[in-house]
Amino acid sequence: MASKHAYKLFFFMQSTVFLALLMYYCYTPHPTMSHHCKQQAFIKAFDVVSLWRKKNARGPLSNCTFNDIMNRPGVVLLTTANLGFLDMTINMLASIKKIGICVYTVIVAEDKNVYRYLRRRTEIDPAIHVVMTDSGEVQSDLVMSTDHHRYFSLLKKRQGYILRLLDQNLEVLFTDSDTFWFQDPLPYFQGDFDMSMMDPRSPYPTRTNKSHYCAGFAYYKPTTVTLQFVKKWITFMEGKDYMDQSVMNKLLQEDQPVHVNIKPLDIKLFPPGPKFYEFLEKNASYSAVVMHAASIRGHDAKVRRFKSSNMWLVNKTSDELVALEHSLNV
Repeated sequence: MASKHAYKLFFFMQSTVFLALLMYYCYTPHPTMSHHCKQQAFIKAFDVVSLWRKKNARGPLSNCTFNDIMNRPGVVLLTTANLGFLDMTINMLASIKKIGICVYTVIVAEDKNVYRYLRRRTEIDPAIHVVMTDSGEVQSDLVMSTDHHRYFSLLKKRQGYILRLLDQNLEVLFTDSDTFWFQDPLPYFQGDFDMSMMDPRSPYPTRTNKSHYCAGFAYYKPTTVTLQFVKKWITFMEGKDYMDQSVMNKLLQEDQPVHVNIKPLDIKLFPPGPKFYEFLEKNASYSAVVMHAASIRGHDAKVRRFKSSNMWLVNKTSDELVALEHSLNV
C-alpha cells in the first residue's frame, strides 16, 4: 500500500518536472517568448497528468475551468488535509470559490479516508489535484497539539511537499486549511523576494530581531536562496520533535544557511485569528485579504469563531462528509 501511495505522489511530481522544463523555456528572457508559450506549457503539463479530459469542465469545488487556471502558469496553491480538519479544508476551498479565484491547487491527503473523499469531489475539477502522502499516513482522527510527537510529525511533512514543487521551478503559495479568503492574495506576491509571510511581532514592513513569521500562510519563490533555506529547514528537523515554525524563525534570525529576502505581509490585510476579530470588533466593515485562524486553539474553537462571523460555509462535520462519501460508494 505504501508503495502504491508513493507512486501516486511520484507520478504527480514527475509530471511537474515536465512542466518545469517547459516553464523554464518560457520564462527564459527572449524577445519571442510570450504568454501564449506559458499557456502551451500548462496545457502540455496537464495532459501529462491526465487532466486534458477535464478541459471543458467547470470544477465543482473550484468553479474554475481549464482556461481559468492557465492564466496563472507556474504558480501552485498547496495545502494538506487530514480527517480532523477536512471540514475546515472544504470551508477554505468554499471561500476561495466564493470570490472567484482560480489557481492550480494541490492537496496532499494525509489519510486514505480524506484521499478517497477529495478524489471523488475533484475527479472532474481541472483546478484541484489530490495526491496521497508518501511520507507516512496519519491516523484518521483529530491530531491534538498536546500530542507533540504526532502533531509535530504532521507539521514537518509540509516542507518536503513545498520543496518538491520548488525543485520543479514552481512558485508555491502554501496555506493551512484554517484560513478564510476574502480577496485574491496573489497580487501581493509581486516583486523581487525569496519568501513572503506575515509577522505579527514587528511593525509592518520592518523586519526586526523580534520578527516571528507565520509558516501557515507563506509564498515561496524557487530562488537559489529559498531552495537552500527549505533544505536546511528540513534537515534541521529530521528525527526531532520540533515545531516547524519555531525552527524556521530560528534559522531566519541566524541567517542560516543564508540570508533570506522576506517580503512581509501587512497584518491588517493578512491577520491571524485574534487580530482579525479585534479589527472586526472595532470596525464592522473591516475587510481583510486572507484571515488565518492561527492562535485560535483547537478545531472546535476555530469553527465557533468562523460561525460567529458568518464565515462557516460547510453544513457537515468531517466524519459526516466521509460517511456520506462512503454511502455513495456502497
